[in-house]
Amino acid sequence: MARLASWLEGEGIWRALGHIWTWSYLIFIVINFAIQDQYRFIIAPFSVLYVGILTLYVGTKEFDRWYETHESHRHPGELYVIAWTAVMISLVIANVVLGPNYTIHSDIVATYIAVLSIFAVTQKAKQLHRCKQELLK
Repeated sequence: MARLASWLEGEGIWRALGHIWTWSYLIFIVINFAIQDQYRFIIAPFSVLYVGILTLYVGTKEFDRWYETHESHRHPGELYVIAWTAVMISLVIANVVLGPNYTIHSDIVATYIAVLSIFAVTQKAKQLHRCKQELLK
């Protein structure tokens, strides 16, 4: 029970939510594209919710890193970026091949840009943290 409480207090809950929402959203995007944007009314709220959860997850990791409690071997952000990039490239190609009835909603593009931006900020924060560590040695 103590281990569960510790997990809930740390980044574990945000990591789990990040995984769940990332894969749920990516699967939803592909399915919605395949059925010609029939669930477009869900995209904006889903995008906002996803970016919010991803930001909380990344924020807790960065806070932990700067306070020396982050374990750096956990879930690299590169996997999120690779998954998102693969989905976006696939959707763009499918859009070109299948024609105008298959659309990529602008909120999905905005979410992809947010994912890339969050990743870029965390990479810079990681680099600054390493520089700080080197200066302190």
